[in-house]
Amino acid sequence: MFQTLAARLTLLYALLFCLLALIVFTVVSKSLEVRLLSMVDLELREEAEEFASVLNVGGLSVLQEQVRLESESEDVEEIFIRIFDAEQKNIASTNLQAWPVLPVGREPADQVSDGWFETLSAPVYPNAVRIYTQPLGNDYAFQMGKLMAEKEMLMAYFRRVFAVTFIAVLLLGVTIGFYVARGALAGVQKVREAADRISCGDMTGEVTFQDRADEINSLIHSVNHMQQKIKSLIQELQNVTNNIAHDLRSPITRMRGLAETSLTGEQALEDYRELAGAVVEECDSLVGMINAMLEIAETDAGLREAPKMAVDLANIVDDVGGLFSTVAEDKGVDLQVTITSAPLLVQGDRSRLQRVVANLLDNAIKYTPEGGKVAIHAGAETEYILITIADTGIGIPPEEHRTIFNRFYRLDQSRSTPGCGLGLSLIQAVVKAHGGMVWVESEVGQGSVFTIKLPRKQT
Repeated sequence: MFQTLAARLTLLYALLFCLLALIVFTVVSKSLEVRLLSMVDLELREEAEEFASVLNVGGLSVLQEQVRLESESEDVEEIFIRIFDAEQKNIASTNLQAWPVLPVGREPADQVSDGWFETLSAPVYPNAVRIYTQPLGNDYAFQMGKLMAEKEMLMAYFRRVFAVTFIAVLLLGVTIGFYVARGALAGVQKVREAADRISCGDMTGEVTFQDRADEINSLIHSVNHMQQKIKSLIQELQNVTNNIAHDLRSPITRMRGLAETSLTGEQALEDYRELAGAVVEECDSLVGMINAMLEIAETDAGLREAPKMAVDLANIVDDVGGLFSTVAEDKGVDLQVTITSAPLLVQGDRSRLQRVVANLLDNAIKYTPEGGKVAIHAGAETEYILITIADTGIGIPPEEHRTIFNRFYRLDQSRSTPGCGLGLSLIQAVVKAHGGMVWVESEVGQGSVFTIKLPRKQT
């Protein structure tokens, strides 16, 4: 019955309401009982003070007359009064036929000068009796008792009212608990339905439910983000599969063509050597392509986290610039390297960052014609480090500024240049893994400017 969370929450709310009601009842009941008892005690004490005053003013005879008058005016079945001496003999009293059981007087050593209260419960009385005894000098004592019928009737009435209220509170607690639990779990129910839908392969809809609880809204946001991530990964997997099927087919087809050519007619040993060399080159190309795809996939998935090491980008830019200076000189391209004097420290993997800068500089030189210029600059901002690589090469159409970072994407102008279209994808993956970003600004025929922005490590 209580297997569901809603049922457990409903039971919890009901128990909470009941507990609070019991606490309130206990506190009010005790307070009311003490208050009623104090009122009875006050009445008895005032009567005792009055009789003590009569004894002091008029003597014993006047006191006896006062007891007689009280006997005629009071209900002798609810109140009794008696005056007794030091030997416990009655000097004066009301009719005591309705009071067969009375407390025994105290010894003088046990008496209290200002009187004492007792509560007597006996089977012969329908209610408890509250009794007050007050010494009247050294020779006499006044004693008065009263049935606490009104007090007990009031307490019984209070208990009946509480019983009815308790049942009402219990029903109210169950009702409120049910609606509160159902409202609180409405968002969880939506999330469960979305999870079931995702497990069945349906990625079409998001959870649109909005709850007043921040925890539920955060859960819904996480589920929607997870759904988008799964959808993106599935789409990425499809794209990679399609790209692999397309780009791996070309080198395999070339190798098959070379093999078929070698099988047609007699071939010299040198021809077989050339065939073997071509096959090795194609295999190397395939291995490089597969390694690049694996590295991109691992980086995007977060499986290859950047090491938490301080890396000086100034040294990387200087080393890469020196490495490619000979390549640029051989092609007739003017290579300029400028590095700011400020510290250029980032946190990450030196070898992968060096590969990023080297790939971008290699592309800039590759697509810049003879007589052109390539400039690489490394500078620092307050919280970031910027590396820009500008060239005067063929340029990139504006509509392709974003697509060039896709895997296996190649511009029409670069089809004749060796490559597989994975370099920029790998660059973007590595930069994102380091918490940065990379973008391009370019015009056809005017050149391109690639910018890398990385978080700066504070010294």
